Amino acid sequence: MGKADTATKAYTRHNDIFADAFNFYLYGGKQVISSEHLHELDTTELSIPYGTDQTGKPVQKYRDVFKGLSAMEDGRAAYLLLGIENQSTIHYAAPVKNLLYDVLQYVNQVEKAARNHRKEKDYKGRKEGEFLSGFYKEDKLLPVITLIILFSPDQWDGPLSLHEMMDVDDPAILGMVPDYRIHLVAPADIPEQDFGKFHTSLGDVLTFIKYSKDKEKMADWLDGSGADVVLGREEIEVLNTCVNAKLTMQGNEEAINVCEAIRKMNEEAAEKATAKATENAQLAGIKNLIKNLNLTAEQAMAALGIPENDWARIASRLQEAK
Repeated sequence: MGKADTATKAYTRHNDIFADAFNFYLYGGKQVISSEHLHELDTTELSIPYGTDQTGKPVQKYRDVFKGLSAMEDGRAAYLLLGIENQSTIHYAAPVKNLLYDVLQYVNQVEKAARNHRKEKDYKGRKEGEFLSGFYKEDKLLPVITLIILFSPDQWDGPLSLHEMMDVDDPAILGMVPDYRIHLVAPADIPEQDFGKFHTSLGDVLTFIKYSKDKEKMADWLDGSGADVVLGREEIEVLNTCVNAKLTMQGNEEAINVCEAIRKMNEEAAEKATAKATENAQLAGIKNLIKNLNLTAEQAMAALGIPENDWARIASRLQEAK
């Protein structure tokens, strides 16, 4: 597992971040899904296709984050299964990948129903089809929704549906092939005004990612609505591993002001550039004195007024340049 995968999974596993992503995508930012109603589920999707004699080849896949939602809707209990797949790069087979996850989950639900019926031995009065499949007429499936979050500033140019992956134009044929569309949150596609629909740090993380390749827009954001953005260690780790933000935190810091951190980073970079330019000029002057006046390196450095505590370092640079 790569660093970006590890960082994004740890981040999106938090219930508030997870709920924020789905509330943004499904409800335009309205707080419909509560983090309190989410519970962690096993991310392993393992199945032996139902209807076999248990000798089929097992299929095993691992989701990034998978949670169950238990809430009340119109006075009734509502249950929903939600998954997040984090991408630091574009996945060009995403429709097939996510379709497999969802199908395996539905297969698991059918198998679970069949196991329960076998345990209860409630076969009396059932039709042959119910008995053979193990799934009774009144049994129901829980909806499964898988959401992709792209932690990259790139425009998603991969397929958004199963049909888009097929080299078929005949509508009669496509009409017979069930389509499957992915659900995607990509920073490049989010209008600036819509980032305010997030209610956690996820909005700031995705905004930073959106502008990470555009210095002018990044500066505008940090001078405006992003001036007071404070991010913690997990958010910084996501940005550093996904877009090489190079943000640093001291050992005792739990959060940093992003605008201030970038200002300090730019100042340090400018200081380093100035120091390097000064040293290069010193090296050129020393070489010139050595060549034209036959001075030693030490004599040349003394003539140029270079502090003695810098001589060893500069002499080493002179040796490297030979």
